[in-house]
Amino acid sequence: MKIQITSYIYKLPDKVRLEITKEVINNSTADLLLFSGHTIGFVNEIEKLQSSIKNYRTEVIFELESINSNKIENCLYHIKNGKIQSLYTNQIFAESVEIENNYELAGRILNELETKRKLNINGFSVLIIQCGEINILKNIQSEENRVEFRLLEDKILNEKFMRIINETDIFLNPIHTPMGNQGKIQKRREFLSKNKKYYFSTSNTKKKSKNLELKSLQYAFYNENELIEVEKIITNESISRIYKI
Repeated sequence: MKIQITSYIYKLPDKVRLEITKEVINNSTADLLLFSGHTIGFVNEIEKLQSSIKNYRTEVIFELESINSNKIENCLYHIKNGKIQSLYTNQIFAESVEIENNYELAGRILNELETKRKLNINGFSVLIIQCGEINILKNIQSEENRVEFRLLEDKILNEKFMRIINETDIFLNPIHTPMGNQGKIQKRREFLSKNKKYYFSTSNTKKKSKNLELKSLQYAFYNENELIEVEKIITNESISRIYKI
């Protein structure tokens, strides 16, 4: 199975993002293609993208930046057999302070993961965690940044979280801009990929940056170790890396 991850320069104009997205999809030879957050801009571009798809083989995960003027944002879509399907889900939270001790919010994100973010692609169980939702995990700094579920003391939530994790083969983490505290995030990537699982993340560049080869833009892990791409495609506006698993 071939997996492609694609990053864009931060905040490209909507028209440019749409054209690049069309081109990347139609030229892809991967089985699964993951775009960085805010792949395309506004809801009217869904139909434009749909009418341009010629690649019916590659399954695609992308994010719509905004669905309406009320700012329903970061909405996930899945392309299968050339057809765009809404996953009817969007990012639940972004920062650790939002989820810390918030059992209601934790219950909601776990429900989203279990009911709307799980896909079967080529026989693999795939789970999508959007950007800062990775803060459902926390690091224990006094224990070399060991990783655990953020609301570990809630037995029911923890058991549900671990069941979701154990049932997943591939974690996909589309990101809007590179995260801080990369040392801690590194431990979380390793945690999600342990026990022979895969983790892939892809981010747009930093604000006001055009550095598409920044290390923190894209990560691929298997069994706690980084994967090496089999191919890299770079243009003025985007970068893709392709992996075989």
